Amino acid sequence: MRTLLRRIRSVPLGTRRQRRIAVAAVALSLILAGAAYAVTSAVEGGSGGQAPAVATGSEAWLGINVASTPQGGVMVVDVFPGSPAQAAGMEPGDVISQIDGNQILTPRDVRAALAGKHPGDQVQLQFQGSGTSYTAKVPLASPPAGYP
Repeated sequence: MRTLLRRIRSVPLGTRRQRRIAVAAVALSLILAGAAYAVTSAVEGGSGGQAPAVATGSEAWLGINVASTPQGGVMVVDVFPGSPAQAAGMEPGDVISQIDGNQILTPRDVRAALAGKHPGDQVQLQFQGSGTSYTAKVPLASPPAGYP
């Protein structure tokens, strides 16, 4: 250990300074790369800004695709024919405000509200459309065969 310290002290000042600058530059690059990854993940929401509110396997399906709104809410982009959402009267352009009493602000909130639910379970949806607020109890279903 002492030998290593002597070698470090014996390195000319300019070289030590250059090494410190190089180490600082590498550390800063790693921090910035991590921050860029976090921002990109948050902005894209995992699937290019739109998030299908569906689950795979034995999990429940609502039958909508949603996207973030500039105001911070979640807007219905697609309602699949024959889906529980269509039966509840949802239409593209509706804005979901709550699921089972939980505030919905992002597409991720929709996925979280449906996580762990199974076909036949009911959720209470609150949404706005055409200037009117709606509340509906919606029984969830299984995704149709061939659904992504």
